[in-house]
Order: sequence, then structure tokens, then C-alpha cells
Amino acid sequence: MKDLKAAIEINPQRNVPRRIYDIQSEPSHEPPQQIAHDILLKVTADLQIKPDLSQLKFDQVKESILGYHVLYQQQYQGKPISGAWIRVDIDKDGKVYNILNDLVPESLLGKTEEIEVQKVMKAESAAAVPQLTAADARLLALEAVKPSQATEDDIYATEQVYYPHHGIPVLAWKVIIKVYHPDAEWKIYFDVLSGAIIEKINLIKYINGTGRVFDPNPVAVLNDTTLEDTSVIPEKAYVEVVLKELNNTGMLEGPYVNTSTTASRFKSTNFKFNFSRADRAFKEVMVYFHIDSAQRYIQQLGFDNVLNHSIAVNIDGTTDDNSFYSPVTQSLTFGTGGIDDAEDAEVILHEYGHAIQDNQVNGFGSGTETRAMGEGFGDYLAASFFSDKKSELLKPTIGNWDAVAYSGAEPPCLRRLDSNKKYPKDMTGEEHNDGEIWSACLWEIRSAMGQRLADRLILAHHFLLDPKAAFQDAANALITADGNLSQGQHQTIISNIFINRGILPNPGRKNKRAGARFDDV
Repeated sequence: MKDLKAAIEINPQRNVPRRIYDIQSEPSHEPPQQIAHDILLKVTADLQIKPDLSQLKFDQVKESILGYHVLYQQQYQGKPISGAWIRVDIDKDGKVYNILNDLVPESLLGKTEEIEVQKVMKAESAAAVPQLTAADARLLALEAVKPSQATEDDIYATEQVYYPHHGIPVLAWKVIIKVYHPDAEWKIYFDVLSGAIIEKINLIKYINGTGRVFDPNPVAVLNDTTLEDTSVIPEKAYVEVVLKELNNTGMLEGPYVNTSTTASRFKSTNFKFNFSRADRAFKEVMVYFHIDSAQRYIQQLGFDNVLNHSIAVNIDGTTDDNSFYSPVTQSLTFGTGGIDDAEDAEVILHEYGHAIQDNQVNGFGSGTETRAMGEGFGDYLAASFFSDKKSELLKPTIGNWDAVAYSGAEPPCLRRLDSNKKYPKDMTGEEHNDGEIWSACLWEIRSAMGQRLADRLILAHHFLLDPKAAFQDAANALITADGNLSQGQHQTIISNIFINRGILPNPGRKNKRAGARFDDV
């Protein structure tokens, strides 16, 4: 690259640049396509393609926050080469900073020509049938997807292309066909001369399955606080749900949750997971459905970067009546003491809350009050998410099913979100107890603002915290976040809630706190 100063990364299979980066180029006011064309002319020798760029067909210009991305696909003999693309990345000032190359160099295209000549000669000598027609390729595709049922109407595309086979492009028919039971979308490449399948690829990455769950738990669904671990749980306590976007493995793994850390997990050949609590796999369905549902709700609130990846879950990794999130492995583990924790969706979402905060603020929970806020937020997330599915008596409580094994309260619950605790006089130093002060504040905010506005605000304010934040830091962060999201519309409401709880000093009482232990604090 004598005319271009840049760093390169070599493709070891093709011995040409795979990536050209750290490019020193001048700003330009030309259109992105022209800028890309001009710089590609400088690197044709390095890429080992024709110097006039006649092999490249412009595809599109994509715009992003990084600038412009100009795409070209390579052609041979007037037909596209599948997977042979080059992308030129240009910043907002018109400077090229990166080139990503998957083009086939001329040396390999020469081998393509040799192979085609050999195939034609062999076919002529054997008096073989002529090249496959598009109709022939479609018939072969229908055969290739059996025993799945498909017809001509299920074929979405038929195109003649060059497809790299062992690195060398060969002339092929590409057929895309959709089948059902189980769902799949096949992209199949057939050799034009022999009819052999060169490649068969399932385009569907995810498949919807079905399963049965408690939503959120039997106590809430039946509104029966007398249930015990030994109770016979009636069918009406279960609900059949869609398990969205499962990987095509037959196991419970998808874009937002997976049970990969669970030993001897269940595998379904038909993507049906219809169990009862007597079946161990029922807990796998519970964690998959409820974590997946919570993440999709978070994204509906406008957050596309809050734990937006698959979290690993062990449904019974400890025999203790305890569950936890591990910041080291970034995974969840549920216990089996008493009622199995993964049978109660509110316990599941409480633990998922810890993962959410760690994802938003790396290392969240380094301080005493921060840990209490972690417990309080986990309680709030579970209570808020399932509130509409619970009676008025149960709404401000969580873990009603899990708690039947140990709670003497009525209704049975792990914790409440409507305590009268105030700061600092009711602080005990135990994070779950102290978390009830924080969750009560969040619950009051929700009551004043409504679920969606409150959930959005509460998730957003985590981005303004540090790992050792105290209650007052978080209260101020909520006010700041409201200023950003709602132009401070709820500032007075939020401030008063925290003043009344003692978390913020009361300016009307010479900055004394409502929960001060002594009158002169």
C-alpha cells in the first residue's frame, strides 16, 4: 500500500488483507460512495482484485453514529459471489478509517475457471444431463427438506450464484425455503452441474417453544395464602406460555437467558416443555420464561443496553434456601431449601435485579447502603413487574410462595415494600432489612407516577450511581434522572418521598432528617 498509510491484518487462508485499519486519510466532502471508490482504487493490488473495480457491485451506504459504511459485493461472470463483500468505513468528516475485506482474490477465481472447464469436459464425455435449471433446483430443495412438509409456495428465493466451496467459488443454485414442524428456513446451495448439495444452512437462529409456568406463583394465582409445600397444586395454577426465540438446540437457551450451568438439563425434540412442579425441568421453564419476559419489558421501556444478553442460570445449584447472583461468573444460582426458589417468579426476578445493577454499574454493591439498595431494587423489580397479577393484599409483598416454608406472617412473604421504616433510625446494618427502606421509597414513587414511568426512571438512575453509592446519592440521582427524562416534572414528588423517609434532609426543619435518632441530628 505505497499510496496509503495504514495497518493491516492478513487473512491467513488467502494471504491478502482481511482488515485495513488506522488509515491516515484526508477529510472529504464527496459522497460516501465516491470516497469509498477512490480509496479502493489505491488498494486493488493488495486485495488482488481487478484494478478497475469491475468485479465490485455497489450495494448500499449504511449510516450510523460512527459515520458511513459503504458495501460492495463481488461478482464473477456477472453473478454474485456469496459471502464476498468489502466494506469501507468513513467517519462524519469524510475520512476513511477502516476497510473490511472478504473478497476472493484473482488467484482463486482462476481456479474457479479451471474447475468449470474440467466439469464441462467430464459432463460431455459422460453424456451427462445439462446444467440444472431453476425449476430443477427447486425440486431438489423440496426433497432436501423432507420429512418436513413444504411446497413450491414455501420457496422464497432461487438465484444462481458463485458459492465458495473449500475456498474456491463454484457455480451454484441458491434456494431459500421455509418449512414447519419444527420451523426452519433453509438456505441450500446446489452444484449447478452435479446437483449435489454444497451447503445447507438453517437461517432461523431461534425457535418459539411452549411450556407451563406459575405466573408468578400459586399463592398469587389462586389468591390462597394457606398453601404449603405439600399442597396439591391444581391445574388452574399453571399457565401455558410461549418460550420465545429458543436456540435450535432443543434446550432452554435464548437471547436473554440460558440454563447452560444447570446439570443434566432437559432437551426437547419438539420444543415443548409442559411440566408440573413435580418435574425438575419445570424450574428451567420458570427461569427461562420470566427472565426473558422481564428483559423484553426492559427493552420496551427504551433500554437496549441493560443486560441485553443471555445470562446463565443454574436452577438447583445449592441445597440451601438461598439464591444468588455471582458477579464473577455473571450467572444466577437458585436454591432448593424449602420451596425451590426457582418455582417462585418473584424470587427469580429479585435475583435478576442484582444482575441488572451489576451490568449497569460494574461492581455495584461495594458499600453497605449500596448493598441494601440492591436488595431493595430486586424486591421492587419483582413486585412492580407482577403487581397486576396479584390481589391488593399481595401487591406490596414478594415471594409469597417461597415464604410459605418459613413465614409466620399473613400473607406469607419474603419481604414487604410498604414498611414505615425511616432513615437512619431503622437501619440495622443487615442489607435485606435495610433494603426495605429503599424499596418502600421506590414503591411510593411507583404509586405516584405509575408503573412504566417509575420503572423507566428507576432503571435509568442506576447509570448515575457508583459502586459505593449511599441512599442519599441514589435519591439525588433519581431527581437528576427525572430532570433528564421528564424535565423535572416529578422532582417535588420524588424529593418529598425521600425527605419523609429521612434519606434527604428536610430544608423546612433546618435540614434535620425525618428518621434522625436524636433531635439535633
